[in-house]
Amino acid sequence: MEYQDLAQREVIGYWRAILATLRQRGLLRERPQLGGYVIPQALGVLDQERVYFILDMLRLAGIARERWLDRDLWQQWRAALSGRRVVVADGYGLVICVARQPGMPVARRLPDVVELTEERIPADDYTVCLGITKRGDVRLDVAGRHRAILTGGTSGSGKTTMMKSLILQLAQKHTPGEFSVAIVDTKEVDFGAVFDRLPHLFAPIAHTMEEAGRLIEAVEGERRGRQATMARAGVPDWRMLDETSEGFRLLLLVVDEAADFAKTAVMETLIEIARKGRAMGVSIVLGTQLPSARVIDPQVRANLPTAIAFQCRTHLESQAILGTGGAEALDRPGLALAFLDGRWQTIQTLHVGMGDLAGATPPAKPALSELEVALVRYAVEGMNGAFIIGRLYEEFAGQISKRALTRLGQRWEMRGWLTEPAHATDARRVTKELLEMVAPLSLPPDRRGEDGDRVIGVTGGDRSLGTMIGPDDREVLK
Repeated sequence: MEYQDLAQREVIGYWRAILATLRQRGLLRERPQLGGYVIPQALGVLDQERVYFILDMLRLAGIARERWLDRDLWQQWRAALSGRRVVVADGYGLVICVARQPGMPVARRLPDVVELTEERIPADDYTVCLGITKRGDVRLDVAGRHRAILTGGTSGSGKTTMMKSLILQLAQKHTPGEFSVAIVDTKEVDFGAVFDRLPHLFAPIAHTMEEAGRLIEAVEGERRGRQATMARAGVPDWRMLDETSEGFRLLLLVVDEAADFAKTAVMETLIEIARKGRAMGVSIVLGTQLPSARVIDPQVRANLPTAIAFQCRTHLESQAILGTGGAEALDRPGLALAFLDGRWQTIQTLHVGMGDLAGATPPAKPALSELEVALVRYAVEGMNGAFIIGRLYEEFAGQISKRALTRLGQRWEMRGWLTEPAHATDARRVTKELLEMVAPLSLPPDRRGEDGDRVIGVTGGDRSLGTMIGPDDREVLK
C-alpha cells in the first residue's frame, strides 16, 4: 500500500508539471464561468523505467495534435521534470512517455569551458554573447528585450562570471559616451582592479551597503532625469535623441547580490528601475546566490522577465528564479538554464578567468571626448579649475546644451572627477583624477616638459574625492 501511494504521487507530480508547462505556454483555455482551465484527460501507466500518459483523444482541451508533437514543448517538459527525457508517441493515439530517472543533461555534449574571446562578441550595438548551446551562440539584446535580467545560483556556479562577461563585452565595443555601467559588489571580492579602471563606470563601484544605496538611488535619479528630458523633447524612446545634443548612452546597473536588499526600500527602487527603465535606456542585471521566495518574490520576477539560472541546490531555488524546476540538475560551473527565444535552453556561458581579464579588457581609449577635453581645459585655463555651468555654456554654445552640461557635471562629481561643492553657491572644481586624463591628450607641446610628461601642477587640500585645484592657487599651469 505504501509503494502504491508513492507511485501514485510520482505519477501525479509528473502530470502536474506537464499541465503547468501547457499553461505557461498559453495552450490551456480558461473557463470564465467555472473558473480554472480546460484540462486534457489521460490515463497514467507506470513501469520500472517510464511513466506513460495515454491521452484521451476526445478530451485534449482544444490543443491541436501538432502542438503535442512540438519538440520545443518536449524540451520545456524536460526542464520542468528535472532533466527527465520526454517524448510524445503518435500512433493510433497520443502517448506522453516520461523517463523516471533524469537523463544525461544535454549540456554534457557542450564544452566544459567556453572562453570569452573578441571573436565571440557580436557586432550589433548593445548585443552580447551569453554562451553556446547545441544550436550555436546565444545572444542577448541588453538594450532591448533582454534589458532586465534576473540571475542566480549557488556560490561558484558562474553567475558573477556571466555578469563580468556582459560588462566586458559591452565595454569592448562601445565608448564611454555610448555605454556606462554602475556596479554594486557588496562582497568586495568579485569586481577587482580591472573593473575599477574601466572608463565606462557611471560612478565608483559600491562595496558597502551605504554606498550601494546611494549608487542605486543615483541610477534612479538618472532615469528620472532622462524621463523629464524625453518628455520635454516629446520622444518616447531614448535612442530618438541620438542626433541631438541631448543624446543618452546605455546605462547598465549590475547588482551582484540582491539578498542584501530583500524587503527593503532599496529593493523597491530596483524594481522601479526594472519596470520603467527600458524607454530611458537604463538596463539592469540583478543576481543572487540565495534564490528564495524571500529574495525573489513574484513582483521581482515579474519585472525581470529574462531569467537565467545556474546550478541550484533544490527545486525550490530553481522555481524562485525560473518559475519552474530544472536548474537543480545542472552539474558544473558556467552551465545555465534559461527560457530564451521561445524555448528552454541549456547554455554553457562564457568564462572570464583571472588570467584572461587583461585580454578581455577593452583596449585603451580616451575616457573623454574631444568636447569634454576642451571643457576641462577651459575650466583649468579660464576659470582657475572651477567647473561653472553658465560660463561653460556661454563659451561652448552650439556645441552642447546647458542641460547636457549639467548632467555631465553631476556625473563627473559622482565619479570623483569634480569636487562636491561645500555650499550651494560654490562651484564644482576639477580634481587630479580628471586632469590626469586630460593632460596627456590635449596640452600643446609648449605646455609640456622636455621629457614629454605632463607638467600640470596641482595644489590645494586633500579631500575624499581626490586632490583638487584650490581656489587660491596662483600657478595652475607652469
